[in-house]
Amino acid sequence: MKMPGVGQVLAGGGAHSNRGMAVAAGGMHLMPTWLALVWTCALILVVVAHARHLVAIPGESRLWHAGHVLMGIGMAAMFAPSAIDHIPIPAVVWQLLFANAAGVVLALLLFRVLEGRRTNLLWLAAAAELAAMVYMWLGQTLPVLSWVLVGYSLAGCVFWIAGADRRVDGRSLSGRDGQGAPSLVCGADVRASLATMAFAMAYMFAAMVLAR
Repeated sequence: MKMPGVGQVLAGGGAHSNRGMAVAAGGMHLMPTWLALVWTCALILVVVAHARHLVAIPGESRLWHAGHVLMGIGMAAMFAPSAIDHIPIPAVVWQLLFANAAGVVLALLLFRVLEGRRTNLLWLAAAAELAAMVYMWLGQTLPVLSWVLVGYSLAGCVFWIAGADRRVDGRSLSGRDGQGAPSLVCGADVRASLATMAFAMAYMFAAMVLAR
């Protein structure tokens, strides 16, 4: 699916309207079709990893994993080349979907903080990433902001690869009782999936600038 406002898609030998990832501009290919397919498959695995935990784990972790399932699907749709992208979902649908998801998470955070409930710090990252997905699907590139998001996403990738979440997961953003918050990360597969998605987001934000 093609992002609005980003250059014409040339990968795969021709342009296609409203589909596929914007991988080239002015004849400069930023990603061949085969690599876009690899990334699409990797992001589908991200969705599967979080969907498995979404079904198996109760509580607020279920909502956290649901947010990452949504982000994984949105990223996979963005990377998918025209050869396999046969569902023409308008970009505005993704924009509204991620904007509402980010709004729900922010409202939940505000409510829990005001109530003094224990809230995992990783929810802040989830809210930021959902908001970043809105910007990505808008496709109206602000180069400085895009490069900031590239840096943020690469830092996130290193964060998950290094297992730095072990120092953050369970730490509470709020809570009058002084206790920790429920853990959200439940395995090495979650870390691997989040590192993969963070790197994919970094690439896409860079492509939004370079493909114009």
